[in-house]
Amino acid sequence: MDKLNVMNSFVFVAEKGSYTAAAQHLGRTKALMSTHVSQLENALEVRLIHRSTRGLQLTDAGRAYYEQAKRILDDISMVEVGLKSDQQQVAGRLRISAPTTFGECVLMPFVAQFIKQHPDLNIDVVLNDRFVDLVSEGYDLAIRIGHLQDSDLIAVSVGHMTLKVCASPQFIAQYGLPNHPHQLSNLPAVFDSNYKGPKLRQCFKQGETFSFPIQATISVNNALASATLAANANLLTISPDFAVDPYIKSGKLSQLLPDYDFGAYPVNVVYSHRKYLQHKVNVFNQALKAYMAQSYPTQRS
Repeated sequence: MDKLNVMNSFVFVAEKGSYTAAAQHLGRTKALMSTHVSQLENALEVRLIHRSTRGLQLTDAGRAYYEQAKRILDDISMVEVGLKSDQQQVAGRLRISAPTTFGECVLMPFVAQFIKQHPDLNIDVVLNDRFVDLVSEGYDLAIRIGHLQDSDLIAVSVGHMTLKVCASPQFIAQYGLPNHPHQLSNLPAVFDSNYKGPKLRQCFKQGETFSFPIQATISVNNALASATLAANANLLTISPDFAVDPYIKSGKLSQLLPDYDFGAYPVNVVYSHRKYLQHKVNVFNQALKAYMAQSYPTQRS
């Protein structure tokens, strides 16, 4: 039995949650992946994966073995490219969780540049809007937007996103340009249900706070969908800059009340304390922070 090959198969099965997905990622057959896991369990004399109609779940032993196997495989990757003597090289695997819209609008263009600089790095990005459990689900890091609750994870701010009120030219032609935030409460809007702030929306100007309700004609759980609806319907949106900026540049949306501050939220990279991840994650953090500062120069720092 090729222990490293079998170990690698098990790690991918654990991360992908199925033999089929792991096989597709590695370019192998589902039968071979199943055989590798069975060989590993027989050699260790312990059950690593529960198999049921609901899918695959790691046992306690499986989770413990996954952590150690992943560390070993990463260490081997680092040795192969000489990371221990040349800290400019980055290699191995980096599994990332990110919010869907941020991932599509910001992270994917960044990753396209990043992999050109670090061709020995194997990146696996999963986009969803839930808070994943980094350790148990096999993520090396996650992108999280907003103020974080206390946890045992390390958090590094790599930038900020700002909220902008926008509407289409057709909306402005029908309803006119608002000159005060309180006017927004009387206008039809699309609501991004991912928003977890106060029920009354707020904005600020010269130290004064203005609160107002939103008249949600339609709700969606995606910022890009909210921006798209506003660009194609008579609705206003309060959405992150990275979702609305492309529409603003194309003329399909215009920013309303630009002199008011509708809020800014930090963009954080969070990861665990595992020491062997430090170099890869630090390089990723620095590069993403530089990319966001260049691509979104008007953001708060």
